[in-house]
Amino acid sequence: MLLLFAGCERPSQPTPSSPQFVATGQPMQVTVFAIKATPNASAIDPRLSEVRDQLRKVLPNHGFELIATRSERLQPGETLPCDLGEDRVAETTYESAEAGRISFLCSFREGPSDAPAYTTHVDAPENQLFFYERSLRDGSRVLIGVGAR
Repeated sequence: MLLLFAGCERPSQPTPSSPQFVATGQPMQVTVFAIKATPNASAIDPRLSEVRDQLRKVLPNHGFELIATRSERLQPGETLPCDLGEDRVAETTYESAEAGRISFLCSFREGPSDAPAYTTHVDAPENQLFFYERSLRDGSRVLIGVGAR
C-alpha cells in the first residue's frame, strides 16, 4: 500500500519539530497521503483503483480523489508536512520507534497557519498503515493515511 502512493509526492523537505518528548529509534521511511471523499459522488481516482473496495466499505456513496502524498526518510523528532491544497496541511512527526511499534504525533489544519489544528498521538505497528478522518468545511471529508517502514 505504501508503494501505491510513492509516485505522487509533492516536493519539500521534512522539518525538525520542537518535541516535548525524548525522540528515540532509527530513521524510518514515513509516508503520508490524503484522500478527499465527496458525498453523493461515484468517481474514484484511477490511482486508487487497488483500494477501491476498501474505500467503498469505509465511506459508501462517496467519490474519492488522491489529493497529496509525501514519503521521506525521517529521524526521530522530525516532522513531515503534507500540503493538501486549499489552505489544508497534514503534519506527521515521527516521535519514536521501539519493539516494532512506531509513535507519531499527527496534526491536521484547515485555514490560515494560526488556525487551531486537530492533533492526535498514534502508536502503530511498523509496516502497517493507519488512517484518521476529518470533516472539511465544504462538506467533504479527508482520509489521512500514515505508515512507516
